[in-house]
Amino acid sequence: MRGHDARGRMPLSLVAQEPDLLFYTRQAAEHGGPVLVLGAANGRVVWALAGDGYDAVGVDPSGVMIRSAEERRHSEPEDVSRRARFLVADLRSLRLDERFPLVLAPQHALGLMPGKDDLEALLATVRHHLTPGGSFVYDVLNTPREPVLPRDDEAPSAGLEPRRPLFTLHLRERRAPGGPSPIRRLRLRHFTPEELDAALTAAGLVPRERYGRFDGKPFDLEDSRHIGIAGP
Repeated sequence: MRGHDARGRMPLSLVAQEPDLLFYTRQAAEHGGPVLVLGAANGRVVWALAGDGYDAVGVDPSGVMIRSAEERRHSEPEDVSRRARFLVADLRSLRLDERFPLVLAPQHALGLMPGKDDLEALLATVRHHLTPGGSFVYDVLNTPREPVLPRDDEAPSAGLEPRRPLFTLHLRERRAPGGPSPIRRLRLRHFTPEELDAALTAAGLVPRERYGRFDGKPFDLEDSRHIGIAGP
């Protein structure tokens, strides 16, 4: 597994974006579209990709979150709106007919999985939707070893990122009669790098790169983030 400095030349339109959005739009520039976003939350990654010219499909198990993502559609230009699509579905069992050169699980989406079996099921979804030679890119909060505080070279809120946006929307979701309990995003699971590597391997994915920040800093165990790239 290798790490490198992912910084470089970028369009001026991206300069003002947040670091994770810059990172994911760079990944799209490298791999091309369309892009599948698993755990789309309120759609910020999908809309950033669509705004940069990529077709993107955002999937989330929460109807509340997808409705929040769709609220932005009326304020986007028509060409951007056409490139963004949102679906409500269980990430573990999603099976679309489409294949994607790039699949993303941003904003600690893997932490929605309550256990290793669920994580492996989600990664099977990833493997199913990747084109040959495609890439899976994720970011998670690293396993806490002590209270996480931002380092001097990080922004004041950096130790708390990546966060799942709009957590409180999920508190309004109610269990349907006879149905499963809704996911509570405040109960996020942390997986160690070793656990993630084992789950990736079980799904037929090979870890390629790992970073501790969105600017391409190589990962170490003290980092608050774990950003990984894997592929078939």
